[in-house]
Amino acid sequence: MKKRIALSGITGKMGKFLLQGFEVNPDYEVVAGMASTEDLSGVIPIYSDAKTMYDEVDFDLFVDFTRVTCSKVACTFLLKKGIPIIVGTTGFNQDEIQALQKIAEEHKTGGIIAPNFAIGIVLLHKYLQMGRKYFKNFAIYEYHHLSKYDNPSGTAHYLAEATLGHARVEEVDIHGFRLPGVLATHTVIMSDETQKIELTHQSNNRYSFEEGVLWALELVDGMQTVLYGLESLL
Repeated sequence: MKKRIALSGITGKMGKFLLQGFEVNPDYEVVAGMASTEDLSGVIPIYSDAKTMYDEVDFDLFVDFTRVTCSKVACTFLLKKGIPIIVGTTGFNQDEIQALQKIAEEHKTGGIIAPNFAIGIVLLHKYLQMGRKYFKNFAIYEYHHLSKYDNPSGTAHYLAEATLGHARVEEVDIHGFRLPGVLATHTVIMSDETQKIELTHQSNNRYSFEEGVLWALELVDGMQTVLYGLESLL
């Protein structure tokens, strides 16, 4: 039997892309969506709030690619209802993540919040955790499409945290660029007086994110907390 997904951000770029993938996936089906504008007339009803969607549609998993103000409200409500969450929305701070973790543990429900679902970014994060033992100077350059709303990106902040071991990302030199013809590219430089390491990850298309989302959907079953990032699952 297919697992039923509620897809938040279903009318956005990533939401539309994931919907196409789920339509041909033998293991999952999207039975409801969330967006800022409600539309209940289609084959997949689209709701503007999580409570109404939960009351009217049966689903097993919640996948969210929206904005943090919307995401944290929906995730808080659904974790309390025992619905596992997979979140690609960026902008969560440490207090918000810890609050969701507490709710998940109280209700024995799992979740994964990942600033980037590309496995290559997860590996880059791991490399930076290793590199901070040997280097003290870091710079991050991130390039995204013109409609990317947060600058620097959530992924850039995520990588900066890896270099420091904590969330004070202002200590890392981050440069953000919004350009036509670009999806997502992150370059990290580690250096000292004698050497430099430069690592670049480039997502050529959204399939790089889809693979990580499907992986997370497999892993979240049976979890009883919310994990931030995928690196601990490698």
